[in-house]
Amino acid sequence: METLTILNGDIYTPTHYGQGSIVIQDDTISTITTEALQPIGNVIDASGCLVIPGLIDGLVHGGGGCDTMTGEVEDIATIARAHARNGVTSLVLGISSGSMAQINGALTAIAHIVDEPVVDGSRIIGSYVEGKFGSLAKNGAQNAKYITPPNFEEFHAMWAASDGTLKVISVAPENDDNLQFIKHLAAYKTDAYNDIIIAMGHTNATYEQAMAAIDAGVTRATHTYNGMSGMHHRTLGAIEAVLSHPDIHAELIVDEHHVHPFWGSHLIHQKGIHAVGLITDCTELAGVPSQDWQAAATYIPTMDAYRLSDDAISEKDTAFETGSTEKYVRNNAMWLDVGKSTERLAGANITLMDGMRNVMNWGHSLEEALTMATLAPAENLGVAASVGSIATGSIADIVIVDEGLSVQNVVLRGKLLEN
Repeated sequence: METLTILNGDIYTPTHYGQGSIVIQDDTISTITTEALQPIGNVIDASGCLVIPGLIDGLVHGGGGCDTMTGEVEDIATIARAHARNGVTSLVLGISSGSMAQINGALTAIAHIVDEPVVDGSRIIGSYVEGKFGSLAKNGAQNAKYITPPNFEEFHAMWAASDGTLKVISVAPENDDNLQFIKHLAAYKTDAYNDIIIAMGHTNATYEQAMAAIDAGVTRATHTYNGMSGMHHRTLGAIEAVLSHPDIHAELIVDEHHVHPFWGSHLIHQKGIHAVGLITDCTELAGVPSQDWQAAATYIPTMDAYRLSDDAISEKDTAFETGSTEKYVRNNAMWLDVGKSTERLAGANITLMDGMRNVMNWGHSLEEALTMATLAPAENLGVAASVGSIATGSIADIVIVDEGLSVQNVVLRGKLLEN
């Protein structure tokens, strides 16, 4: 049995535990104590640092220069490694709208890493089919060509391709006739679908349609505010349903471009920290130093944006599948078709640790931000028994950071990640 001891750190579980030490045996936390401890096995001295649970990003589309949609197993491994280095130890990988062949290829590649985790990479909780069953009125960066109403033929093909690792399926409930798709998944999610999570996103639903969908089994809101009806002083939509219904977990993109801090904080205050999950919805540039991707991009002063060259992205990236879109980076976010009538946001370029800093700059405490980046998403995804907190018996996914949240060490499934 391998033993690792973390000494003298200021521990957050995510609530503040205090100055103490943690003993890890193999991949499991065996002891947490504020009392003096005789070091056992390998030792990490965390004096002057914060010891926090590994973060959970519930929706990412890439990282380390790779996109989730290529269908290449090694690309998924690269994404896992890039996020792990930045203190994000669990991921749910987003699937954009595309052809069924492309979607199923991506799901199969992700399933390979779910079943055989990368030693030095984040745990992949599963895949997240985000745009396939969305609304054409709220497609955002999703390829409208491939969006269809929720249907069992395509869903079961995706389920088979994922080998049962499809974790989140997002739908526009207004396109689900009598909510039969949502109701079926809710009724059989445990017996037939490995406790799949039903989300509501890329939706133009009325308030009444959205509330009915939540009552029927939707438990998660796909990147709240973005690609979602509502925010009108006389006409309510899906946003207001998410804000008011107690039984739905609200994802919140925290790059400060997708959602203004004012509205981000409003969601947190309205829902409470246990009902909000911080996400990045990040692209392939997450975890890539700016000087690296800028070297392969063209700066356009009139747009104050960098256009990414074809060499800077995967040839299989869905954004370029039809040749009708161009990717740009502006204000540290990904955009499509800058300067055209079709200009729109296409994802963040940050990792979740960057998002944590943003949320704390809004005035939220470390405990609050950590809860929304660890325990709250773990509970919604049904994995809180093993990850999302520092607790006896939990998997030892632990990050040691300084006061500015700069990562000093990452312990991944009980093993110290080499820098």
